[in-house]
Amino acid sequence: MSKNDKIRVMIVDDIAETREQLRKLLSFDPDVEVVAMLQSGEEAVETVADAAPDVVLMDINLIGMDGITATRQLLDVTPNVQVIMLSVQGESDYMRQAMMAGARDYLTKPPSADDLLDAIHRMAKLKSRSVMDTIPPASAGGQRGEGAGRGGAQRVGKIITIFSPKGGTGCTTIAVNVAISLQKIVDDTTKVALIDANLQFGDVAIFLKIKPTRTIVDLAPRADDLDTELLNTVLVPHPSGIKVLAPPATPEEAEIVREGDAGESGGSLRFRTILEFMREEFDYLIVDTHHVVDDITIAALDLSDLVLVITRPVIPEIRGARVFVELLQKLGYGMEKIGLVINAVDNKRMGIQPEAIERAMMPAIAQLPLDEVIALRAANYGVPFVVKESHADISARVTQLARTIVDMFVEKDEGSTETAKGRRRVGLGRLL
Repeated sequence: MSKNDKIRVMIVDDIAETREQLRKLLSFDPDVEVVAMLQSGEEAVETVADAAPDVVLMDINLIGMDGITATRQLLDVTPNVQVIMLSVQGESDYMRQAMMAGARDYLTKPPSADDLLDAIHRMAKLKSRSVMDTIPPASAGGQRGEGAGRGGAQRVGKIITIFSPKGGTGCTTIAVNVAISLQKIVDDTTKVALIDANLQFGDVAIFLKIKPTRTIVDLAPRADDLDTELLNTVLVPHPSGIKVLAPPATPEEAEIVREGDAGESGGSLRFRTILEFMREEFDYLIVDTHHVVDDITIAALDLSDLVLVITRPVIPEIRGARVFVELLQKLGYGMEKIGLVINAVDNKRMGIQPEAIERAMMPAIAQLPLDEVIALRAANYGVPFVVKESHADISARVTQLARTIVDMFVEKDEGSTETAKGRRRVGLGRLL
């Protein structure tokens, strides 16, 4: 990288020793150049235009003008600069304030060299992308980022929401394995994403043995200003080929996603906006939800092309699933968008037979066998059974479910009618 191509960094911290430590850390990367070291927010706002940094390292607790205020004013002067907030405080409230002010990342002090340099390089890529976005297109009709699908056509991905009114029915297990199965059976150009919408206690990352460093919290404050680069820095790739949007690292951070007004139906506008953007980037979005019809679930349901309702042959779960399906019907969700999945079927044990459940509710699109050993082993080791034990009956059934989903959408696309487009929904928010 030539000198002109180096990433220009401005350091803002009121402690001289800290500024020098950060400069030394950055000196180990030949692609990074420190262009200014300042001790106050006022100086940062006055200097940023002349220094022309790509990235600003901003201390949140500055004497005088604090880092939050400085970031907000600095971005008014140079909107394309990328701010990384540094703080000894790791609380979610500080992170929320920083993101609301316009900071793109948040690191706890003292950051490691790897974390700091990784963040700076990611922010530099976002800077390049945001600058390109300000350049008028050469002609009308250009596509945005990677969202332009195969052959230049805009993607309109299918959203599959997985829900059960009761816990312990296997929603996350099904979501994880269906997502991977979809990726395996489609062609290489088809993109699949898995979204953990259980914002407080989601377990998708554990089921996939991944350790997210970025979560939906990093997207939520910028929901109205999303771009492909930012999305890709937050999504976690899995060896299977799917991308994962992880839930907040702590339960209290879920409120960052929920902030803002709700839509007419009662759904979270921030979460809805993220889903709408992601469906332009992916062909299939699998949404794993919490077992409550809240603002996040509502947003997912409103956009879903298919809602998989999960139940096991257990009376309380069957009743809950039936009540939920009836609620969806009352609110105008067509039955063609609802798919019943009966999990943990074991004909050797005394219990309710799948046929009886179907008579009481609706025909199931899949019956998944009970295999506690394989399911528990997959969850505990973080290796989905469709990957590790692909020849097991439960893996074959889940793969068939994925094929059924693909076939359903092919048939709908080929025989779509205007009545499906014009369906009216009553607001779920009125019931909450």
